[in-house]
Amino acid sequence: MPSFAIKYPFFILMMCLFVMVVGVTTVTSMPVDLFPEVNIPVVVVATFYAGMPPQQIESDITNSYERFFTLGSGIDHIESRSLPGVSLIKIYFQPGVDGNAAVSNISNLAMANLRRLPPGTLPPVVLKFDAANLPVCLITLKGQGLNETQLKDLAQFTVRNQVANVPGAPSVTNQK
Repeated sequence: MPSFAIKYPFFILMMCLFVMVVGVTTVTSMPVDLFPEVNIPVVVVATFYAGMPPQQIESDITNSYERFFTLGSGIDHIESRSLPGVSLIKIYFQPGVDGNAAVSNISNLAMANLRRLPPGTLPPVVLKFDAANLPVCLITLKGQGLNETQLKDLAQFTVRNQVANVPGAPSVTNQK
């Protein structure tokens, strides 16, 4: 190989120039977007039943929905979490599945299963889990000497207003 490069130096030079021109052309023609579209085919289902403990939420609501959602098409896997009064289920679809069709499919299945849930269960909230829905920043407050009410007031009326005035912060929500 080194003897070939010494014997044909102009060929090696032309190959290097060719690689450089192709590289520069490819980099300059590459699409660049500040917020590129990220196709994450995931649907989240949240079901609420106030006052129900997590164990009962899991057995009465979460397990029922998990079994029923397996009837959907293109599902890769399902993850769930049962909290006091809330059942959260994430349905991951195989790559290439249309997110809007997935939401429609899961929403239809969720409403069809609603009659099998305990009386008083609120209708489920079905959302497409998209990169645009993810929070960019989470702020946690800790206050020495402040009780929970004072800390919440500080977060709600001081910190929230300061963050809301930051350019590019479209919405500020408070969660417990």
